[in-house]
Amino acid sequence: MAAELARHEYELATAVPEGVATTFVSVIIPTHNRAFVLPYLLDALAGQVYPAARMEAIIVDNSSSDDTEKLVREWSRRLPFPVRFYCKENRGPAASRNFGAARAAGDILAFTDSDCVPAPDWIRNGIRAFGAGIGIVCAPFLPAERPGDSLLVAQQDAVTRDRGCYPTANLFVRRLDFEAVNGFDERYGMYPWGELFAGEDTDLAWRIKRRGVRAVFAPDAVVWHLATPASLGRLLLRPLVAQIIPALLGSIPELREMYLWRRYFNDKLHLYFHVAWLAVLVAALTKTWPIALLGVPWVGHLLRRVLVPSVRSYGPRRGTLRFLLLLYRQVACAIVMVGASIRYRRVVL
Repeated sequence: MAAELARHEYELATAVPEGVATTFVSVIIPTHNRAFVLPYLLDALAGQVYPAARMEAIIVDNSSSDDTEKLVREWSRRLPFPVRFYCKENRGPAASRNFGAARAAGDILAFTDSDCVPAPDWIRNGIRAFGAGIGIVCAPFLPAERPGDSLLVAQQDAVTRDRGCYPTANLFVRRLDFEAVNGFDERYGMYPWGELFAGEDTDLAWRIKRRGVRAVFAPDAVVWHLATPASLGRLLLRPLVAQIIPALLGSIPELREMYLWRRYFNDKLHLYFHVAWLAVLVAALTKTWPIALLGVPWVGHLLRRVLVPSVRSYGPRRGTLRFLLLLYRQVACAIVMVGASIRYRRVVL
């Protein structure tokens, strides 16, 4: 009796709402040398509480040199839905997503990345968020760590609300709207060292929204992002991606209200940083050293919110090294923002 009750409760919890089950979904995944994390994604897609007959996965490989193709072929034989695999030249994920979308059969295009792990109800909850006038569904994108992760990893910041950027790690778009704006702008490519320009997802979403289509945030369609190994050189160059915000403001001024803090700052900590270095500079020039105390909020925030939690979680040595990497990232991003503000004539600090 208890087993039957538990099974009934599970069926109720995982039931696909009427109408949602009729929507065909194409999950589009660009990848490049991610064979070591792809099984996490494929396993998560296999566990979706959504009719397998109403979904497909399209994996577009950007000329990987690892075992990506072999791994996908093996997984496709045991997954309950069709998996289509394509290999093409590496011109960045925007081009690969367009390539996959052009071959998709779904009414809804669900975008995620090869180093992501969607929750079991990801597709179901993403699809049922669509309604009249809604063409875009964005949802939470949360960082996840695995035991033994190195300090030299690339990790994304958490997305917990609609801030106007619509990252393709967790994005649902109606195919008709996608096609109406000709998909992603492939000029958003990659830097020579392999880092993304970024911004193609934001650009796409706002071009769709300009057609009168609304975007909604579905808090229960969660995707986790696995930290992926990165060289020290790549991590040191990564803050250059921050320049995309001033670059986008020319065509998407709404980002000032939705993404930036107080319309001009990347976040509150960036304000503290700029106050701190300006205070120290003025103090040095005027020999009025008490002015340097204006930098205390920045130092205090770093110690309380970054260093102490890092040491508690990772131990003194690893925690301190992690703190130094985060400190570098924050300072470098602030400097990049200043340069980009001048270049694009849109002030962001």
